[in-house]
Amino acid sequence: MRTVLFAVPALLVLAAGVCQKVPERQWERGFFEPIGGRPYRLPPGLDLVSCYGYDDEIPASFLPLEMVLHNATAQSVSATLPAGLVFEPNDIEYQYMMLLQPFTFAVPAGADTALLLPTYCCNFDLDTPDDESNYAIAIQIWERELNELIELVRGKRLEGEDAVDLAQEALYEITDGEGLTDSTRVRLQNLP
Repeated sequence: MRTVLFAVPALLVLAAGVCQKVPERQWERGFFEPIGGRPYRLPPGLDLVSCYGYDDEIPASFLPLEMVLHNATAQSVSATLPAGLVFEPNDIEYQYMMLLQPFTFAVPAGADTALLLPTYCCNFDLDTPDDESNYAIAIQIWERELNELIELVRGKRLEGEDAVDLAQEALYEITDGEGLTDSTRVRLQNLP
C-alpha cells in the first residue's frame, strides 16, 4: 500500500511534465509582440555581428534579414535556426520578423559569414525592414495559432512568388486578422 501511495504522486508529476498544454495567443491582434516562447541561443563560439533588413527579395522571402555571424572557434560551426524564431526590431516602428521553417547554415572557422534569412513580417501596419532597421534574435514562439501555421508549412517548398505570398498572407491572418481561415489552410496544405 505504501508503494502505491508514493507511485501515484510520481506519476502525476511525470504526466504534468509530458502533457504541457500549448498556450493560446498571448498578444492582441494587430499588435504582435512575442511573449513567452522558448529562448534561442547561438551555438558556443558564434557571435551575432549584425542583423538588418535586406535591400532585395530572395526566392524564399520578400523581406529577408541579412544576419552576419562571427565564428571565434578554430573549426566550422553548423547550426539550425528553428521555425518560429522571432527577430525583434531595435526601433518599435518596424515589424517583428519570423522564420516559418528551419534554416540551417555553417560558419567557417575564424570567419564572418553573411546569411540571408527567409523571414516573414508579423505586424501589417508597421514599417517593413530595410537596410537601416536593426534586429536582434528574440525567442522561438510557442503558441497554438502560430504552431499550426508552422506545422502546415513543414516540409513545404516556400519558394517563388505564389508560395511566399501565401505564407505571408497566412501569417498576417494570424497576427493581424481574425486567425487562419479554412481556405488558407487548404491552400497551404496543397503546396508542394
